[in-house]
Amino acid sequence: MAELSIKTELDNLAYTPGETLRGEVTWEIDVMKNSDGGEIRLFYYTSGKGTQDVEMIKTLAVDAREPAGSQKFEFQLPAEPYSFSGKLVSLIWALEFQMLESDETKRLEFMMSPSGREIDLYAHAEGKLPSYSNLKIG
Repeated sequence: MAELSIKTELDNLAYTPGETLRGEVTWEIDVMKNSDGGEIRLFYYTSGKGTQDVEMIKTLAVDAREPAGSQKFEFQLPAEPYSFSGKLVSLIWALEFQMLESDETKRLEFMMSPSGREIDLYAHAEGKLPSYSNLKIG
């Protein structure tokens, strides 16, 4: 059995496009069979109606030669897509840490948008669109 954890710098879970996401993974493994190490993954996925889409952005190797340890990581976030939630589908950003010798993984979800908050598409349903100007047509 493995105890895995992911922690972001200052426990931050809200980021803006292009920002650097920093943190640390830790592990404690009862019995280490070999030293395959581990992997940290930055990705996003969709959740909701229909087929789930997953897009891997970047992976980092974890040098895990000892049964217990930690390693810092750093990812440069892309410009898009933004975290959003709608009536039928949501887009979720996440980090995942896995020791390659086992099936155990640890996942940490976070938000990525210009405001650092999830965009709520449902809030704009039924004509409740925000006003961007005083321009009237018609």
